[in-house]
Amino acid sequence: MPPGGGVFASVFSRSGVHPPKQQQRFTVTAIDQVPKIKVALTEHLSFLLGIGSEYFVYGQNRWIPDAGSPFHSHFESCPPIAQIRQPTLNDHAAQDAKESKSPFWDSLRSWKDTVGCETVKKCLAGALSGLLTDFVTWSYAGVYREGLDWHLDFWVEHLLSRIAQKACACLEDNAVDAPLPVGPRKWKDMATARLGALRVDELFDIIVDWDVTAPAIEDLRHFTTNPATRGYLTHDFASVLQTRLLHPGASTIEIIQLYISIIRSFRVLDPKGVLLERVTRKLRRYLREREDTVKVIVTGLLSDPVSQEGQLPSNSEVLSELAVELNYSSVRDKSADDNEFDWNNMDWFPDPIDAAPDYMKSKNTDVIGSLITLFDTKDVFVKELQNTLADRLLKNKPDFNQEIGVLEHLKLRFGDSALQGCEVMLRDVLDSRKVDNVVRRDRGMQDETGRALPDDLQLHAKILSRLFWPSMPEQAFTVPQVVLDQQSSYEKGFETLKQSRKLTWLNTVGQVDVELELEDRVFQDQVLPWQAVVIYAFRDADAAATGTESDSGQIRKTVAELAAELAMSPTLVRSACIFWVSKRILIESSRDTFAVLERLPDGTDTTMQDDTSRPDAASAVAAAAAAAAQAAKEAEEVERKGKMAMYHQFIVSMLTNQGAMPLPRIAMMLGIVVPGGFPFSNEELKEFLAGMVKDGVLDVGHGGAYKVAS
Repeated sequence: MPPGGGVFASVFSRSGVHPPKQQQRFTVTAIDQVPKIKVALTEHLSFLLGIGSEYFVYGQNRWIPDAGSPFHSHFESCPPIAQIRQPTLNDHAAQDAKESKSPFWDSLRSWKDTVGCETVKKCLAGALSGLLTDFVTWSYAGVYREGLDWHLDFWVEHLLSRIAQKACACLEDNAVDAPLPVGPRKWKDMATARLGALRVDELFDIIVDWDVTAPAIEDLRHFTTNPATRGYLTHDFASVLQTRLLHPGASTIEIIQLYISIIRSFRVLDPKGVLLERVTRKLRRYLREREDTVKVIVTGLLSDPVSQEGQLPSNSEVLSELAVELNYSSVRDKSADDNEFDWNNMDWFPDPIDAAPDYMKSKNTDVIGSLITLFDTKDVFVKELQNTLADRLLKNKPDFNQEIGVLEHLKLRFGDSALQGCEVMLRDVLDSRKVDNVVRRDRGMQDETGRALPDDLQLHAKILSRLFWPSMPEQAFTVPQVVLDQQSSYEKGFETLKQSRKLTWLNTVGQVDVELELEDRVFQDQVLPWQAVVIYAFRDADAAATGTESDSGQIRKTVAELAAELAMSPTLVRSACIFWVSKRILIESSRDTFAVLERLPDGTDTTMQDDTSRPDAASAVAAAAAAAAQAAKEAEEVERKGKMAMYHQFIVSMLTNQGAMPLPRIAMMLGIVVPGGFPFSNEELKEFLAGMVKDGVLDVGHGGAYKVAS
């Protein structure tokens, strides 16, 4: 770097420091005074520059009508910039009078006589450089307000630069002919560099609290004006991300939330996107390696953007911010993609000089576009979108405007063909309402106005196209006869209306509105079908028929009895019973034995049957959730084993025709020949092949290759 160039140049220009006319020799005592001089210089200059004092003001310490308030060196204590006055002649005179009382000037002359002018200048330069860093840290660390650049310029021009000039003049024998020290412009460049280094150190915290900290990005814009400082920022911030964010202790939601803030802040810092691409390479790669990344993104896109109170939902497990972003983001015009070739674009800028050779500005620089391009293929998002959309469409909602809006936005990004399956799913649910009304009216389940007839059971159905919906959980159980009768009647009505189609009932999917009449209260809620079937087994008529009524009049059943009666998994039965315990409908009298709680204990508010704030209710809810998760896991395992059995013949035929194969090649071939692809990992396939070896179907040959047993 040439002398005097750049923001990191020396405090004093080389032309201002001349070698002495004659050789100077100092005693050992004089040399020993240099450290003391440096300490004294720092103390005196800190006072004169207003560092460390929140009450330091420049000039007159009073408010002047039609002018404003005085300047405070401490930025956080300073009034809004618009209220600070420009220094008047009286302010300059008052400041000079305060500075003249300092013993600093007499000490300068004394130090000059002791160690010489040039030594004092060197000490002065080091002290001013260190105090510049101290001031930036003391006044601006953690303070993010508008007008900081004006505040820093004021301090540099009227305090730092002026005092440095006075000190140099004091050290010269002939102050008139004394060379001028570094000017205010060079001091401002140095101050900007120190402020930029501070903001780079704080960048992670700035982005965490975005957008309250938005003014700090403006400070960085003044700093990142050359490739050196831009490289320093990206390298430092990428290292901080690796240390503080990209580790197993951070949840996927937290990582994506910070990624969203990084996108928003860096789009302000560097609209071209070069810095954003540099700092997010490792972050995007880490998100691709997380198993729940796609699920978190899709769940956030399909979440409700506002709650019933009209505010953003506070659920920390759902990224509702993505739904808001999707609703308010507008896809760029097609013409915007050709801005590089628009010769009439007066806002065009060339690519940054530090851009990589393969740099190409992404068309998806907004939050949604950056997230949906995490993976190389969009099929990953489309598949997860179908699964999440299926869960939402199967809920008993009055309308699906949110789902329709999300699909319309995503069609602009993915294309119509990619989301054709989702369109069919949505159309199935909307058409099902019309079909349901017609069938129920024809079968006498409702009157001409659509009102349900008085009956113990009202059945509504959603007709789904099997080929376009994801696979549903298969947790078999016996449905009550009254429901079977309703389903049979509904089937006849549907087959009359749609003669070429036939219904297959999925009893594990849906919702059931239950109303339970107990001795001291009436309970109403919407539950899952298997939960409703279990509580239906405790009805009075059923208890009288099976003889499960205890001497005290309570209806009592065990998990084993319910599992045999309903042909349901014992884990699922216990999960349902614990769910009803959490609602204070059942009580567990002994292990795996449950009874109906007809009356609540004395002193219990009967209107609080859904209260989960009590410790026992909260523990019951947690136990019910754990049992339900275990039941779902068991059902998933059974379904997985059933699917793996389908591939049994594929593997045998493949090894018979092509000979022995290692595990990776078997997985690759299955991915080719199996319709829809092979959905299991190599570890799961290895376990399945080990089972086939144990059954004597396969043998393991040389090098771990599998072959058909002879």
